[in-house]
Amino acid sequence: MKLRFAGVAAGYTDVPAVSEVEVTIAEGEFVALVGPNGSGKSTLLKTVYRALKPSAGAVWLGDDDLWRAPRRDVARAVGVLGQDQAGGFDFSVREAVTLGRYPHHGPFARLGPADAAIVAEALERCGCGPLADRSLATLSGGERQRVLFARALAQRPRLLVLDEPTNHLDPRHQIAVLELAAAAGVTVLAALHSLDLAAQYADTVLVLAEGRVRRSGPPRDVFEPRLLGEVFGVGGSLVDDPVTGAARLLLHAL
Repeated sequence: MKLRFAGVAAGYTDVPAVSEVEVTIAEGEFVALVGPNGSGKSTLLKTVYRALKPSAGAVWLGDDDLWRAPRRDVARAVGVLGQDQAGGFDFSVREAVTLGRYPHHGPFARLGPADAAIVAEALERCGCGPLADRSLATLSGGERQRVLFARALAQRPRLLVLDEPTNHLDPRHQIAVLELAAAAGVTVLAALHSLDLAAQYADTVLVLAEGRVRRSGPPRDVFEPRLLGEVFGVGGSLVDDPVTGAARLLLHAL
């Protein structure tokens, strides 16, 4: 489903953390949101999953203004993996992933066999099957991150919003999570610290700097030396991965 930021500004003070964001993301596109710390990545994502209302402009998902649409409709359509989503309850892994089904039924509904099958599939796809009966409290940070991603998949959303989804993950699971996101068949907006992972997986890279969109486009067009130096303070070169053929970004000090 298409996502559009129409002149969006948002923040926590009178000075917005992001301003004049005017971007359209096509249905099924994987967009990596990158920028230095404090550039406004998480702030912009929060305007999509209704954690922070824009102070100007609007966020559209398809034909719906996300801040005017019924909350339950948004909960069904938008799957979220945010930072620090630990929660205050000691669920089992299976129970935590099952929460992804409730936007489709209501909080007091009795879920059926079809829901159980969707949950089981999400657990397996994220490598969480062996953890299903474990308590969330006993998991490592990386294991918990995979469980939360499985919950987002179990929701069967039309848009996935991922805020640093590779946090706490070892290289194998970083790749696995981004492969899953890329293959999910839905629109994906993911804030990533790793420019190399953004280059490998994104159809489009959206660069934020000081709360404004500095550049957007395919990774091979965006990650050029001048932008890397001016925005990130590093040098870099794009090369082709000899195994996958994907773009890889090699960084170095200026």
